[in-house]
Amino acid sequence: MAQSKKRIFDGLYAQLEETDGNVVLFSAKGEPSVIFEMTNPVQQLCTDAEQYMLFQDVLSNIVQTLGEGYALQKQDVLCKQSYRHDVPEDAEFLIRSYFKYFEGREFTEIRTYLIITQEAQKSQFVQYDPKKWLDFHSKVSKVNDILTEKGIRHRKLSKPEVNEYCHRFMAFQFRHGPFSMTNFKASDEYLKIGDRVIRSYPLVDIDEINLPSVIKPYTQMSVNGYGIATDLLSFLTSVPFSDCVVFNQVVQIPNQRKLLRKLQAKAKRHGSMPDPSNKIAKADIEEVLNRLAVDTSLLVNTNFSILVSCPADKVTPVTSYLETKLYECGIMPSRTAYNQLELFIDSFPGNAYSFNPDYDLFLTLSDAALCFFFKEHLKGSENTPLTTYYTDRQGLPVCIDITGKEGKVKMTDNANFFCIGPSGSGKSFHMEKKCPKRRHKRLKRIERNALIFR
Repeated sequence: MAQSKKRIFDGLYAQLEETDGNVVLFSAKGEPSVIFEMTNPVQQLCTDAEQYMLFQDVLSNIVQTLGEGYALQKQDVLCKQSYRHDVPEDAEFLIRSYFKYFEGREFTEIRTYLIITQEAQKSQFVQYDPKKWLDFHSKVSKVNDILTEKGIRHRKLSKPEVNEYCHRFMAFQFRHGPFSMTNFKASDEYLKIGDRVIRSYPLVDIDEINLPSVIKPYTQMSVNGYGIATDLLSFLTSVPFSDCVVFNQVVQIPNQRKLLRKLQAKAKRHGSMPDPSNKIAKADIEEVLNRLAVDTSLLVNTNFSILVSCPADKVTPVTSYLETKLYECGIMPSRTAYNQLELFIDSFPGNAYSFNPDYDLFLTLSDAALCFFFKEHLKGSENTPLTTYYTDRQGLPVCIDITGKEGKVKMTDNANFFCIGPSGSGKSFHMEKKCPKRRHKRLKRIERNALIFR
């Protein structure tokens, strides 16, 4: 037993190879996985509930496309980084001084990974099935097409990138630059790595279902008395004392007919014992069966866990912060997560089928499960020729389109704006420098007027 604990990280994966146009990561049990890096389409604090609903439809489409025998795993890595902006050597003095002021400032970066995993046959030996292998690559291609059609920025990770991602996850080091690994010390509370600790917070305890009765892809947050839409877990970007947060979301799609037969038999057993708790359980199961008969939802096994890395003496305030924020969402995290090492290993990319079904997986409808998926990204620079920089909520410079119509994303088709400043402050220079189209139009107008007066 001691020998197995020492070698618990050995054999997590069987192989990593590039085949048939995809970089496939095989788990120890033979489940193949393909990893996409993507950008969540909803900007934080956009206040638009429709964008959350649209991304919910995209995720639902992916789950329906994958079907039985597949798992959808999504990992959002929120890591502290040091700001750096590459400035050309021939740049003006003010530009170099501006970005030098922000050099090294700490900020939170969100990187999102979408992992498609195919379930392997449960046998002593991994059996090769050419039909399942072709179906796996076909499903990966379909998911890629769905993301492309919906305009969600994404790409497949290359073989070196997948290798680095798995090693960074083991070291739990996602800060840019070189990283190293050290020894692990596991306990019932957390994993200790050097002077840091990693703790996993599962959102669902199957013994006590402390979840809201009604769930939506977004929640309402009040700002100055006005309700705005925001992500259920938008607070993950501001967890105190943490240097890295990973939100691991797993949805397994099992055989539907087998589950339906089990639920029908369970409803009959509850109906044969007429007491209040059994009546409630029977009513819930019947409601689920009616929903499955009417809608296109699927029954899925899910696991949601938040992995936080922080200093060893800051575990208590981090736990209090997460419990308070989750309580505001109507969620009480599991208090019986004593298998910290097991939860950490099961959260590795491509290990979607390694969870223990007796106490780590929660059966629910696919629509409800996808509501818990993280859907936001932080504000970034806009693609525009008007390189006007302002600072965002983290205090970092981002380029925005001051006109609303010159950038790649058109906010409006007719923008009127003005520039205010004292005499000699450079108003004309700014407008001509930043708005070449307007300068061109003004010169054309001057030439036309000159011809008229001539």
